[in-house]
Amino acid sequence: MQNEDQSILPAGIVIKQLRQARRLTQKEVYQGIVSRSFYSRLEHGQYDVDATHLWQLLDRISVGAAEFDYLRRNHQITSEASLLNTISDLYAQHRFDELKQLYIAKQSSRLGSDRLLASEIYTLVRAYGTNMFNMAVEPSLIAVEHLEKLTRWSLFELQLAGSAIWTISSLKRKRALVERGETCYHFYADMNGSYAANLRETLWLNYLQDLLTRPTYVKGARFSDAKEVWQEIDALSDLSTDFNCRLKRLTSRVIGALYFADDQQDAINQAHQLLTTFRMLNDKNKHQISIEEEIITFQLKRAQEYHRYH
Repeated sequence: MQNEDQSILPAGIVIKQLRQARRLTQKEVYQGIVSRSFYSRLEHGQYDVDATHLWQLLDRISVGAAEFDYLRRNHQITSEASLLNTISDLYAQHRFDELKQLYIAKQSSRLGSDRLLASEIYTLVRAYGTNMFNMAVEPSLIAVEHLEKLTRWSLFELQLAGSAIWTISSLKRKRALVERGETCYHFYADMNGSYAANLRETLWLNYLQDLLTRPTYVKGARFSDAKEVWQEIDALSDLSTDFNCRLKRLTSRVIGALYFADDQQDAINQAHQLLTTFRMLNDKNKHQISIEEEIITFQLKRAQEYHRYH
């Protein structure tokens, strides 16, 4: 049986293919990053390149890490990507018991990538699958530490941040994740527009929801923090034309409006219109309430409580 690593192309060979596809000269790619002689040998597969210089070369030819990895593997989906798809499907279908079993299977793996995915699974289950206050926070911290130590994120990290943001108690660290997410989104926007935009909207939506629930469990937490983020979301640029992305942005705007808009009745009407939209989209699974429906329903009730005391 062929070793999986034998099917991976040398980095330099892929960079050469991408450079030629973009009709760039060698000098246009390597200048200011590595020497001419090093780059020439790199393109012939004779040298490897460290991560810092690799990122600089990929920036120069305008390609993201996900696309580069896909090309290196001769258009083969990695086992990690396949597992990510499984996690996403189970989460979308509310199959949290199966996610828990997957977490148990991966949490003690010798592979760091498996343990990181296990942390993501745990974070999803903790945030959405049960009462988060009944679950320890420690298993989620692996994901947070991974995000904070990297100098540059791939789209995997942008996805991971969307659930990991619930885990962090510090407002400063939450904000840092969102700012890193914005940087990541803008890097990938031209290459993976709809996918990157949806991950970005998920991160902002969860950031807003977290700040809205924060006063319940953090002494001295202020709803004004959530109001400021709601206003930021409303002013965000580069809104994708993707339908799902626009729905997520609308969801953020509406749940913020339930708390902070001047016209409360209009906000409530918009929330019910959104509920109708999500129910129509979820028509094939009438027995199952979508995550989006749960968000709107929860925020409708909680906003009513907020207005009794503010």
